[in-house]
Amino acid sequence: MGNFCLDNMNKSAYIPQVNWKKNLLVIWLSQFLAMVGFGCCMPFIPLLLKENLHIDSENLRGLYVSIYYLAGMVSLCVATTVWGILADRFGRKIMLLRASYAAALFYPLLALAPNFWVLATIRFVCSFFSGTVNPAQTLLIATTPAEKHGFVLGVLSTATSSGNMLGYLAGGLIVHYWGYTEAFFSCGAVYLLSALLVQFFARDDFNVQLAKKQRQKSPHKFKDIATPTIIWIFLLFLMMGVSNRLVQPYMAMLVEVVHGFDEAAFYTGIASAAASLGGFFAGLLIGWLCDRIAPGKLLVPILLTGSAFTLAMAYSQNVQMLIVSRFLAALATGGIQPVLQLMMTRLTDPQLRGTFFGWSGSVNTAGGILCSFIGGGIAWFSGVRGIYTASAIILALMLPALLPVLSSMRKTPVSSFPDTNQTH
Repeated sequence: MGNFCLDNMNKSAYIPQVNWKKNLLVIWLSQFLAMVGFGCCMPFIPLLLKENLHIDSENLRGLYVSIYYLAGMVSLCVATTVWGILADRFGRKIMLLRASYAAALFYPLLALAPNFWVLATIRFVCSFFSGTVNPAQTLLIATTPAEKHGFVLGVLSTATSSGNMLGYLAGGLIVHYWGYTEAFFSCGAVYLLSALLVQFFARDDFNVQLAKKQRQKSPHKFKDIATPTIIWIFLLFLMMGVSNRLVQPYMAMLVEVVHGFDEAAFYTGIASAAASLGGFFAGLLIGWLCDRIAPGKLLVPILLTGSAFTLAMAYSQNVQMLIVSRFLAALATGGIQPVLQLMMTRLTDPQLRGTFFGWSGSVNTAGGILCSFIGGGIAWFSGVRGIYTASAIILALMLPALLPVLSSMRKTPVSSFPDTNQTH
């Protein structure tokens, strides 16, 4: 995708006047804060079920954790596609604001749930209206030159990792010294700060009327845009979603199995922060490599090492080994999503970036729906170590699934869609 020439500007749904470097800084800071808020509460749901709702059985708690995350995944799967399509119609910034303000409102309510089913219901509603990562990525890609897409996606992923790292540490300390209610309300307050930052400083020069005229002039049919290459990439998004989301709810339980319940919240925060640190370095590295090496080639070593270190987590004999393995696994796998998204941006129309990012987010979330069923069954029959073993196997299975993608991309020319991002 080359630079969009000035005589074709009237054909675009965008009139970009955005300094992409400043926008990257603002959106990075907003996502850093959002992930700090997220990290303050979400890793501790299994412990909250035991402490506040008095669900003591490991197997039953594993099942309830799966149901809880299933409620969020089903809601998010539907919502991500809806919000992605609306982003291409009404703009990307408003979608990021919607997600940020909704998270600030709904996350604190989780701490007030009197029983598990109310907790799951609040999670369902929260997931439908929140979810900042996809709209942030879409807004950033829409206002950045094509040759910098790999860089900005990698850098933005460091906001997720570093924000989570600080959030996990802060959340562990807040829970340890004050309690779960304070942690969840802290989450809402930080999300509010993130929303205000986007409200006043982020830019999106999307023109609604021009976008409408462009859609009427050049309608897009599903069969024309969902090419075989895109379908294969979506399959990898699905498998990535299964592998990543399979283990996310169970870190606290794995810490409890390896170390014991005493100080489990504290060490869960440390282990989760180690993962975020690994993801931070992975984002920097991938952001640098993606604009220099064909992204498909990067996935092979990523998947091999990610599978190996995830397996090491499953068989950790002490909490120190678990923390180190968690860091290395995150370092290895932290680049999967940016690489897949970069592959997708190079094969899709810029006017439909919100739609494609919404679809990829929904497919990824659909993997979370599948693993909610898988995780509950594995937790019930083989315990929490079996969940991490299954995640390692799925990462390994992504390797043969990648081969048709690489073959298809070699036969498919890089997108000839013009790049509409004219920044300064």
